[in-house]
Amino acid sequence: MSGLIGDLLEGIVDFVTDIWVVRRKRAANGRPANSWGRDAADTAVFDAWVIGLSMLALAVGAAMMFMFKLPLWLSLAPLAAVIVYIGYRWIALTRA
Repeated sequence: MSGLIGDLLEGIVDFVTDIWVVRRKRAANGRPANSWGRDAADTAVFDAWVIGLSMLALAVGAAMMFMFKLPLWLSLAPLAAVIVYIGYRWIALTRA
């Protein structure tokens, strides 16, 4: 049970830290501050996209490697595409 509670607390602290980083990054860029609620909603949507796209990239990469017998370097292409897209979305989130 303590593992579940610890993981839950870690997730909450991570989420609050993400919001704090977004707010600090925007302030450093000279952008006007959004409300905490809007920043929390934007961060939640970003986290959902990261989790969903990561799972999709893992499934597609596994299918490419094990079902279609493609080499490992080619099977990592979906993961590379997801990393590039997530980086782009993070930059867009901190500029909003």
